[in-house]
Amino acid sequence: MSVPRSLWCLFRSHYFLLNLAIFLCLMDKSVWSRIEKVNYRQKEKQVLDSILGQGYDKRIRPSGRNETVWNAGDGPKEFWDGPTTVTVNAMIRSISKIDDYKMEYSVQVTFREQWNDERLRYYDETKGRLKYLTLTDPTKVWMPDTFFRNEKEARKHEIIVPNVYVRIFPNGEILYSIRISLTLACPMDLRLYPLDKQVCVLQIASYGWAKDDLIYQWKEKDPVQVVHGLHLPRFTLEQYKSAYCDVITNTGEYSCLKVELIFKREFSYYLITIYVPCCMLVIVSWVSFWLDQNAIPARVSLGVTTLLTMSTQTSGINAQLPPVSYTKAIDVWTGVCQCFVFCALLEFALVNYASRSDMQRDRARERMERARRQWELEHADMEQTQQSGSNGPTNSLGPPGSFARTSIGGATTLSGANSHQTMNHIGSAADQDGIPGFPLKKRGGHNFANALREMNGAEPYRGTTTYPHPHHSNDDLTFPSMNTTGFNTSQPSSLAYMLPPEMGRPCEVHMNPFPPGSGPGHGGGFAAGMTGTGNLIGHTCTYLLCCGTRGLLSKFPSRAKRIDVISRFIFPLIFAIFNLAYWLYYLFAKSKSPQFEDTP
Repeated sequence: MSVPRSLWCLFRSHYFLLNLAIFLCLMDKSVWSRIEKVNYRQKEKQVLDSILGQGYDKRIRPSGRNETVWNAGDGPKEFWDGPTTVTVNAMIRSISKIDDYKMEYSVQVTFREQWNDERLRYYDETKGRLKYLTLTDPTKVWMPDTFFRNEKEARKHEIIVPNVYVRIFPNGEILYSIRISLTLACPMDLRLYPLDKQVCVLQIASYGWAKDDLIYQWKEKDPVQVVHGLHLPRFTLEQYKSAYCDVITNTGEYSCLKVELIFKREFSYYLITIYVPCCMLVIVSWVSFWLDQNAIPARVSLGVTTLLTMSTQTSGINAQLPPVSYTKAIDVWTGVCQCFVFCALLEFALVNYASRSDMQRDRARERMERARRQWELEHADMEQTQQSGSNGPTNSLGPPGSFARTSIGGATTLSGANSHQTMNHIGSAADQDGIPGFPLKKRGGHNFANALREMNGAEPYRGTTTYPHPHHSNDDLTFPSMNTTGFNTSQPSSLAYMLPPEMGRPCEVHMNPFPPGSGPGHGGGFAAGMTGTGNLIGHTCTYLLCCGTRGLLSKFPSRAKRIDVISRFIFPLIFAIFNLAYWLYYLFAKSKSPQFEDTP
């Protein structure tokens, strides 16, 4: 049986391939070693040696593309005699601190520059295997003389190796990248501190090449990048943006780029550490208003301690800030709080003075009471002597307003033009006003007042004085009744009517809330009625306020206690008004500040 021709051809082809495979396997190793291997690193070295050879001078600035001219015969032709264009982008890796006192901030940046140097073009023989050439020594090629205009301190990172590289692309593009740490100046406006925002910049410029030779421009896409999750202790990076800041000096015009970083201060930190403690110190200083006026050591210690604590806290706040020429928001707050604490201490000094004045007035009143008693005793003995020599009840004093004494049993009856009272004889069992056996009834005339005036060297009063009704007229006066136990502001005393005018008159309270012509029963038409109604309401409110205040203060007889009571309401009220005005003003000023107009 014959084999088909097609199968025989297939067998012969497979047999040939099998023999070839066996031959290759049995070939000597020396034959394999003679096959050339391609080393791309060696190719890279050859390219670097060729472009960085003797024809390249790193001291010469590469020419920039000036213009492109279209020639009909030769096509487009480029002219390379313009300024070198350097494209910049930056990545902010971290911001370590923002110093308010030194007005600076520290930042770590990956800084990248890219430009074209036609002298470094090369042909890639590897068909795309060499995408770019890498250099770790940037001094081998020309570098732009870039510097940071607002830099105070700077350092390169060289652990484990220098964090820098240079990449050369086939078309002559050069990429330079370096990681650096910078301390940059940041002028701050602290008028709204700590409710402020600050704008800090990073300025990039050429030190020696003018704008005609070197131009900086931002990368079109993502010129400034910030690492995700950037965190600051007392600030929030609210916004960042790129801009241009070309400058003109005596040596020419220079290209400049800048990065604007807008920081918002975290107010919660200052609320907890400054505002709340200051409020607590002010409130603690008010505790002295509730202490007894005689607790001098406690009130002085409280006032001095709060004042010193407030001063220490103010000094600590100012130590963290620069000595600027304007007033900051925190200065207003601490200054007013310190004034409140100081005024609380002065209030105690006023209370202490008023307390001592009350004591001196009580002593003077006691001396006056003793003088009155002595005067009554002497005149009672004189009248008894005159009366014992007469045969009947007569008026022994004579002038109008005087009185006659008639002794009936153990009592003495006074009769005269203005006298209708009865006074017990000395030694009787009656006891009134704290004086045993000598009750002092209301008496007419100016006898005691004249005695006081004669003691002061003044001319005695002539005439009579009667007791008006407490609500008789606007000239009616009341005076605290004098006794050995203190004041009684609710009872009128004859002494108030007998004191001369130069010794002072007590304050008066108008008890009639209706002004003349506006009370009930007065006519005048509808307009007059409306006007009268308005006046009536005003006078009524004044009357109620006056009487309410007088009623509250009448519970505290001494002036020192009244000062404490008034301070308990006045100090918190004024402090609340200050807080309202402070926060409204500075929050409104913060929203209208010109440095935040461009912020979202």
